[in-house]
Amino acid sequence: MNNIFSTRELASIIWLVAILATLWVWSKGRFHLKEIAKSAFAPKLTITYLSLIAYVFLIVVLLWQCNFWNLSLLKDTIIWFIFSALGVFFSLNKVKDASYFGQLIKDSISVTVIIEFFVNLYAFSLLAELIIFPCLVFIVALSAYSEISAKTNKEHKKVNSCLNQLLGIIGLIYMGFALYKTIMEFKTVPWIDVSKQFILPVILTVSSVPYFWGLALYMKYESMFVASNRFFKDRSKIERLKIKIYVLYYGNFSFKRVYRIWKKIGFLAYEEGTNYRKYIKQVASSPTYKKTPIINKMSIQLFNDIDACCKSLSSLEIGELSEWNQLHGLDEFYCSNSYYCIQPYGLSNLLLSLQGEELHIHQLELSLSIHSIEEREEAILKFRECVEVIFRLLLLEVPQYISNSILRNESCSYSNNSFSLEFTVEIIGKVESFVLLVKSKKKT
Repeated sequence: MNNIFSTRELASIIWLVAILATLWVWSKGRFHLKEIAKSAFAPKLTITYLSLIAYVFLIVVLLWQCNFWNLSLLKDTIIWFIFSALGVFFSLNKVKDASYFGQLIKDSISVTVIIEFFVNLYAFSLLAELIIFPCLVFIVALSAYSEISAKTNKEHKKVNSCLNQLLGIIGLIYMGFALYKTIMEFKTVPWIDVSKQFILPVILTVSSVPYFWGLALYMKYESMFVASNRFFKDRSKIERLKIKIYVLYYGNFSFKRVYRIWKKIGFLAYEEGTNYRKYIKQVASSPTYKKTPIINKMSIQLFNDIDACCKSLSSLEIGELSEWNQLHGLDEFYCSNSYYCIQPYGLSNLLLSLQGEELHIHQLELSLSIHSIEEREEAILKFRECVEVIFRLLLLEVPQYISNSILRNESCSYSNNSFSLEFTVEIIGKVESFVLLVKSKKKT
């Protein structure tokens, strides 16, 4: 075993077996383990696991044919499959566009990965690793919990900061130990084998991108087709088949095109005599503003460039803005973020939206809904912070009394030759609402 696994890996295996054995002896734990196993090995998932194993096996065979892979890399291949490939598989529902896979490749060769690999080259004795492992897991878990709880309790920020510093010190100790061992055993280390161990996960990750790309697309198409069967249940089988063929043709291999179709396809169910091909082709295409030169029509400069405005507003860190969409049956366009909760699992939320025409933004709206008195102070501070960032990003010179009005919960308005803004406070039942509306005037 020592020739196959390092003492660190053996310690991890021993603790994992001990935990699983404890859960199996405990009746409730055994029940939950069985339920997890049933969910994890559902028929569809099992088929996907087998297809992924087959794909990785083909990659390994090719690497073996190229004299790169050998049996000494089997353990590293299995570890990559369990902790990397399956991790990517279970996060494919988050894929929105091709940038996900670019980031995946970057992460596989990041500085953090290089440091982790270097640190794991050497391990302490088995007894030391058995003691260190649970302690390290406990500190990491406590750090993650304190980071979440710090959002609602400011005192926990100090705890989180101390834990992070402690993890940093532990990381430096591991680094120092690895560096010492490397210097002392430099001449005896088989660096060719070590370099292969480092490069292998990168090669496997990069070569697996086509598989994950195809699987992610398949998942999105499948979800869309299941929904479309409900949308068009009153249509004939031939019509439903036509719709699916046009969706596949115009969506092709683009996540963005598939997402655009997915957002608009439901409207087809309420229209009679619509040309399916023309409609799906239209909704799948890129927004017009992406293919049109920027014209400075609005006085607020950033409102003339929809892409740049959306990217700038991402610095608010309250969620990404959607693509510029046309309101069905109208000449108005909009985009918005998903509701941003002030506290994890809280009720109070922020919503940012932009409205305008096809090529220009006319107005920005930031709304805050406070549903809980416990969240009120934090919600108002977050709203005020967002307002100040918005003013800075839009390069607006706004009187100081606007910020003061937000703190005093007083409605106010302001206007000049370039823009107008309005801040309103409303109480409807138990819900308190704050709304900031910024409108740009057109250049004369």
